[in-house]
Amino acid sequence: MKKTFLLFFVLLLSSKTFSQLKLKVGDKAPKINITDYLQNTPKDKNLEDKYILLEFWATWCTTCLAEVPNLNMMQERFKDRTNLVFISITDESPEKTKKTLERVKFNSIVVSDQTKKALNDFVVENERGGYSIPKTFLIDNKGIVRWIGQPYTLNDIVINKFLKGEEILESDNTVSEMPAPPTFK
Repeated sequence: MKKTFLLFFVLLLSSKTFSQLKLKVGDKAPKINITDYLQNTPKDKNLEDKYILLEFWATWCTTCLAEVPNLNMMQERFKDRTNLVFISITDESPEKTKKTLERVKFNSIVVSDQTKKALNDFVVENERGGYSIPKTFLIDNKGIVRWIGQPYTLNDIVINKFLKGEEILESDNTVSEMPAPPTFK
């Protein structure tokens, strides 16, 4: 009986450990868990067959907030692509995000996942074993992750290749002199 309990306990721990495997380009994207629509709520909330730009952010993250104008500009340039959806997701409550949303203009659909399931499902480890935000994911209309990166490396070349189903190369990214994003565990 003790051996059975010990085996069960080890299996339980290992499933928890391996449930946060590193998500990479080419993987099937996890379902995006949304608990609250905070701003720019779409009429159609169905994300199936859509190209998705998913941006993780937080009110305390100055790098995240500094990138909002760039994402707004990208969304404006691709506004004719009705099958491309820009989603900015946080794990903070509507009450906590309210003041930030009053002073920072987001053109994207702004949502929260207070369960933190989306953040945990989309975890991408950095070199220090934590994860960092802002973090952007491009998910194609078949639900496959096609690009993972920082929003300041996102440009027209990356978005156009993404929408055409072409491979996005490291050299397609435009890297600016942005500070390293905040890291937390």
